[in-house]
Amino acid sequence: MIVSTKGIVLNKFSYKESSLIVRIITRKAGICSFIVRVGKGKKKKNIFNYFHPLSILEIDFVLNNKRDLHFFKEVDLKVNFKSIYIDNHKSVVVMFLSEILSKTLKFQEKDLLLYDFIEASIIYFDESDFTPYFHLVFLIRLTQYFGFYPDSENKHYDFFDLEQGIYLNIESGNYLLKGNELTCFNNILGTNFDNIKSLTLSSMQRKKVLDNIILYYRLHIDSFNSIKSLDILRKLFE
Repeated sequence: MIVSTKGIVLNKFSYKESSLIVRIITRKAGICSFIVRVGKGKKKKNIFNYFHPLSILEIDFVLNNKRDLHFFKEVDLKVNFKSIYIDNHKSVVVMFLSEILSKTLKFQEKDLLLYDFIEASIIYFDESDFTPYFHLVFLIRLTQYFGFYPDSENKHYDFFDLEQGIYLNIESGNYLLKGNELTCFNNILGTNFDNIKSLTLSSMQRKKVLDNIILYYRLHIDSFNSIKSLDILRKLFE
């Protein structure tokens, strides 16, 4: 079956001497892996331009559920980004988010709402002025599609249990947020991209919020191991 769909590049790695393996979340078929013949010289450079982290592509391919690797029949850029690959701050955030998505979307099936959220978020990030809060809001909102978005029914309580994903009125549990850490977490939780500029956390507060969000992911996603790009991201926002 030939599938024509949009897709977002999650990651790529070299395969043998002249090929790439590219993992893409597609809108119509979920996660698919593709083998790409790289070629040499100018042709090689042009091919690599398609497969930057979080590039949005328009692709045609033959879907075969019995194959681990697919081949493109056609591939082209769907969106020509204006800033995320030339702005150093944005490019680091994109690298970080592509790694997060690669770890969390290992066997993702077709999910139109998830795909549309990721695509719209990337386009917003590219078209907007840089903000050090984008990745924090993105990661919290992403949990809605993974099934562990924080239950905010009792948001006025004094504690949030990262392990259970609920607010508590008693200090009980191994992974609790409270005090200033909880206030900062709640600020991110209550923010969407439209009002992101209203956030006023210090660099240390943002660092702690990110640490807590990553811990939240680790508690809810199996095999969510270390993030290689995390140290680079932290240095960017020091």
